[in-house]
Amino acid sequence: MSSTTTHNWKFDFASAELTKRHIADPPGYVGLKDISSKGQKGTKNKMDNELLKVKKAWDVALAPGKQLPMQAFMLWMSGNSVQIFSVAITAMLMFSPIKALMNMSQVFERYETLSPVKVSFMNSKLALPKLAFVAMQILTILLGMWKLNSMGLLPTSHSDWLAFLDPKVPLEHSP
Repeated sequence: MSSTTTHNWKFDFASAELTKRHIADPPGYVGLKDISSKGQKGTKNKMDNELLKVKKAWDVALAPGKQLPMQAFMLWMSGNSVQIFSVAITAMLMFSPIKALMNMSQVFERYETLSPVKVSFMNSKLALPKLAFVAMQILTILLGMWKLNSMGLLPTSHSDWLAFLDPKVPLEHSP
């Protein structure tokens, strides 16, 4: 069954009569007609881009808040005893928000709009997202402080600060 005949599969685009009125543009296609009228829509597109930037800035600002339940679960699973695993998780939880707060200008830099006039922080469109970002990072630090307190690593009694006072004696203890 040897076949000596070869089939040439080809399509001749020169002879095909494919015009725009026969085939509809796909969704989202920007044709030459749309590009030429872009000058008229310039201000609308600029406003849309600014709104999109602010929306993305809000997404970035609220992202640490979305991680809080998972971090709280990890802290709960690590236990309250002072072990290397629980201390490492708590240290990571405490240092990551501090690092994020120190790099906040780089985080929101891509969402700033360029303007020739220097805009103050409170007049910026990103003032509220930045404040929300700071609030979420502070909540993360407070979660870490709660974990440190539950492990007994925070100095909360008078004897922790004064050397001449006797340490607190617990009323009960289990053998």
